[in-house]
Amino acid sequence: MTEFKEMGVVEVTTHIVDALKKDSSLSNVIVHGEVSNFKYSGPHAYFSLTEKDCLLNCVMFNALYKLNHRKIEDGTLIKVYGSIRVYTKRGTYQFYTESIKEGTDYGALYRKLEELKKRLKAEGIFDKPKKSIPRFPKRIAVVSSRTSAAFRDVINTVKKRYPLAEILLFHTGVQGKEAIEETVRALKLADMSDADVVLLVRGGGSMEDLWNFNEEAIVRKVYEMRKPVITGVGHETDTTLVDYVADLRAPTPTGAAERATPELAELSKIAKRNFGRLLGEISVALSGANNRIFNLHARLETFSPKRMLALKMQKTRTIMNDIYRLVAATIERRIHDVERASDALRYAKPVRMSDILPDRLESIWKMIKRSIVTKVDKKLSEVMRMESELKLHDPNEPLKRGYSMVFKGNTVVKTISQVEINDLLMVVFKDGSVLSEVKEVQSGRK
Repeated sequence: MTEFKEMGVVEVTTHIVDALKKDSSLSNVIVHGEVSNFKYSGPHAYFSLTEKDCLLNCVMFNALYKLNHRKIEDGTLIKVYGSIRVYTKRGTYQFYTESIKEGTDYGALYRKLEELKKRLKAEGIFDKPKKSIPRFPKRIAVVSSRTSAAFRDVINTVKKRYPLAEILLFHTGVQGKEAIEETVRALKLADMSDADVVLLVRGGGSMEDLWNFNEEAIVRKVYEMRKPVITGVGHETDTTLVDYVADLRAPTPTGAAERATPELAELSKIAKRNFGRLLGEISVALSGANNRIFNLHARLETFSPKRMLALKMQKTRTIMNDIYRLVAATIERRIHDVERASDALRYAKPVRMSDILPDRLESIWKMIKRSIVTKVDKKLSEVMRMESELKLHDPNEPLKRGYSMVFKGNTVVKTISQVEINDLLMVVFKDGSVLSEVKEVQSGRK
């Protein structure tokens, strides 16, 4: 039975450090490889060397001054001079670089990227028109790993900015050859979903970590997408081929979520501002409409048939009163004449007065009748004339003769120029009305 030696973490780490120190081949060694993810952090430089499927993390202290502020481009083939040591706080080994010597050619991975980029560009794939990003998405499709920090960043950002949106995850691996087919399938499903926009996201990493997003199959699938696509792959300085065919490129997964959603707080401010402006416009419009209605009502009161009829009736009553007063005055005058004649008879000779009195009375009565009839006929003629004028102004008279009135809204249609196709017209007859829609307009009379 094998016996196991029990050690603490410090003891194991110390043992590894001592083993590395004893191996002279790992001290003062030259390592060549392809640069990936080179960046400065303060005066120090951090990068990786790659060869085939292997990766070596490197650090170079005070690199800013040793390299004279020169930046080593990713993909460059270089030689580094230094030693392998253990970073005890993380339990990882890395190459502590003392100096760097650049090669004369780019690495194989970078050459492969440039060749594919050149070929796709020649096909015009990078020149496709960009689709617009919906301003208020109801559903956001996310193509990423369900366990990735990138997916968590998207969830947190959307919840903070625009919690009204629903997030649909289409899980896929984001690294390795087996993940290429998964990513293509996830993009296809996202494009078939009812999402309004698709986010293709992945956290930062080396050139090798992000290489899947340079794969031709994934690039072409993003190019074929019907829905708008936002990419957020790696960090701000990382650029992959999917960024060229996406409708919008974001520097990070969080940036992709920000570009896919509006700021709810800002929307609230805009809504309040627009609502206040709308209330002002409605108030002005209502005030103007109220003034127009008041003016139209005043005009209607002035020229309405009802008011005109009332004025004519008032004038008729005045005329009739004048007739009554005239007849009464005439009768009273004639009665006064009769009374004077009667007084005169009392002093006249009885025989003579008795002979002429009947004729005198008959003559007076005839005069009274003629005067009354003349006055009455004159006033009746005037009343009849006014009645005819009233009938001419009565809008119902033409309706009784078979005509009709056409209204567009509250306006009487007087000419064909007031009518357009699809207008709703109210046709008024003597016994009702019909609401009709205009299908054809013909100018001229037939």
